[in-house]
Amino acid sequence: MKVSALLLAASMAAGWSSLAQAAGCQYDMQCKGERICQQGQCVFPDAEETAEAGGPAPAPTLKRTPMPPPPRGCCTVAGKLKLSPASASDTSLTIGDACQGMTNSGKPVPGTICN
Repeated sequence: MKVSALLLAASMAAGWSSLAQAAGCQYDMQCKGERICQQGQCVFPDAEETAEAGGPAPAPTLKRTPMPPPPRGCCTVAGKLKLSPASASDTSLTIGDACQGMTNSGKPVPGTICN
């Protein structure tokens, strides 16, 4: 009886010591997202560099791309159609100017420029 109690106590002590070690991370894959494992804790890579540099992390820069021009169409009695190749190449056309729209079958239909 004493041997089994001693064996139980020894196995519990060994189990608890391994749980105490496993409380933190051991490698980067155990951390969520882009965080990495540093000294048993999951941290963001920037936090490590900031601590070493002794200053705040630089603000991320945002790239601003120009907005593409709004798609132009030709408003006709048949609805809004794509511009015919001749009208599409004319960049001086503004809303309300006359144009020719192209149906799916390729038939030109007169109309006015619209957005």
